[in-house]
Amino acid sequence: MGLVACIAFAACDTTELVMGELSEVEAEELAGAMMLATFSSTENAQPAPAPGGPQMTPVEYTAEVDTDVQCPLGGAVAVMADVVVNGDTDNPALVVDYSMTQVHDGCVVLSENDREFTLWGAPSLTLDLLVATDGVGVVEWEGSVVGAVAWVTDGREGTCEVALEFGARREGSASFDAELAGVVCGFNVTRTLTVG
Repeated sequence: MGLVACIAFAACDTTELVMGELSEVEAEELAGAMMLATFSSTENAQPAPAPGGPQMTPVEYTAEVDTDVQCPLGGAVAVMADVVVNGDTDNPALVVDYSMTQVHDGCVVLSENDREFTLWGAPSLTLDLLVATDGVGVVEWEGSVVGAVAWVTDGREGTCEVALEFGARREGSASFDAELAGVVCGFNVTRTLTVG
């Protein structure tokens, strides 16, 4: 894993990574950092617009999303999703139901305490996610994520299994809080994460 990461970036030094485990605090930081990447990737992996039609008619359509979303500090997340969209043509409100697979590919993320993690699919994360928006600034997320990620931080590397439920509400473009609860790296995690 460490050698693969080094070859992929072709810019790391000759320091060898050592296999390791995360402490409970580090596992909580990993959960937060991973969820920051998740919120970013879902916002940047939207389905195509609904087909046009008569005004004031219900809209329900399905779409597939298959894209790579760039991580702000490097790397990417491959996102593959089946999406069901519900709304109507006379109202900007939408409900979007995602069945999503995410594969991290050297995605570099920072925790709220500025711990840097580089994430890789091990092999992937599966998300069931419901996103509701009123179309004028309010967005609500509710979902779960299970699977595993491989991580690199502070000269160590390892793999963590993930099983989290989460929910969040954003009003306007301001930052918002997300509630996380579940198990990461064998530790019970319950925390509030500030996004944005």
